[in-house]
Amino acid sequence: MPEWKRNLYAIVAAEFIVLIGFNSAISFLALFIQELGDFSNQEATLWTGIATGSSGIAMFFTAPIWGILADRWGRKPMLLRSQFGAAVVMALMAVCPNIYLFIGLRIALGTLAGTIAAASALVATTTPREKVPYAMGLIMVAVFSGQSFGPLLGGFVAHGFGYRAAFFATAFLLAAGGFIVLFMVKEKFERPPSHAHASLTDVMSLISSRQMLALLAVLFTIQAGPQMIAPILPLFFKSLDPTGAAAASAGLAFSMMGILAAASALIIGRFGKNIPLKKILIYSCLGSCLLYLPPIFAANSVYLIIFFGLTGIFVGGLMMSSNALVALTVPLSRQGIAYGIAQSANALGGGLGPLIGGSIATAVGFRPVFGVTSGIFLLLGGFVAKALLKQPIDAK
Repeated sequence: MPEWKRNLYAIVAAEFIVLIGFNSAISFLALFIQELGDFSNQEATLWTGIATGSSGIAMFFTAPIWGILADRWGRKPMLLRSQFGAAVVMALMAVCPNIYLFIGLRIALGTLAGTIAAASALVATTTPREKVPYAMGLIMVAVFSGQSFGPLLGGFVAHGFGYRAAFFATAFLLAAGGFIVLFMVKEKFERPPSHAHASLTDVMSLISSRQMLALLAVLFTIQAGPQMIAPILPLFFKSLDPTGAAAASAGLAFSMMGILAAASALIIGRFGKNIPLKKILIYSCLGSCLLYLPPIFAANSVYLIIFFGLTGIFVGGLMMSSNALVALTVPLSRQGIAYGIAQSANALGGGLGPLIGGSIATAVGFRPVFGVTSGIFLLLGGFVAKALLKQPIDAK
């Protein structure tokens, strides 16, 4: 087996385990915060938005720096930093005594984490260019599979053993993924000469390029839309069925979404060679727009689980195509910076999305958040058709 394939499969396995850990907290985060400060539903919604948003904003500022270091010192060390650093922070969350320290730890998590960007940069530089869409498809399978099993595992661990035990389990999984990369992934990295070192000037040059700027806008919106919903979903389930297991229901919804996203990413990455990546983006935006509308009228938990889960069909296409386009837009020597900037766009969307969603839910309730998200994806589809399709990005 070629070395690039061995690296790819090891990274996919590690990211699968790591993303199970990261996403296990989604299903109970709002409930843990509510318990941490004895907050009402509205207060918990606002604090959950702040906690989730602060992590994303911290990542927005630090991701380009990690990208510069990746192009100077290697992409594997940056992936190990993100995995082991996040493991330590998650373990500290398990013993967190109050909401203020918890927010601080969320900021630390955003500063140190970013495993998807680090893994994508490492894969992009060790994979033949013609295999990049396939490789990114597998990375997205790992991401969405982790998103499938993570919330389900976290929901049931939290329900059976408590929220703090679930944080310890998350830390263990993150460390396990780090050890897989440490011992199984080989990177033949040659440090560039000092005059060719990546710098903040390179970051600004890449951001200002027309192709990359449009992609960053897409990446921001792809992340912001769903993140408007993620923090409020457990509380929405609780409002639909106050006597039910809200964490387990949210975990099941996220799991269904992740399974369908993983399947769509794998199918598109494997068999979508003849479909331009930019067209995949447009169709996925429009499909997401339609599927975010039915939850507005959800009358019970089953209805909400089904329609939220179905959004995964198009989430897989969105993430696979956008990440592959990033890899194919920049030279190999700047993959670290490219994915660092992409991570910043994702992080900004992940930071502002929960704040916006939490604010809307606090002001007018949970249901309008789904309508706003639907409108965002409709606008994004139009933007991609106008801005991205005219740009000379060669995905081959």
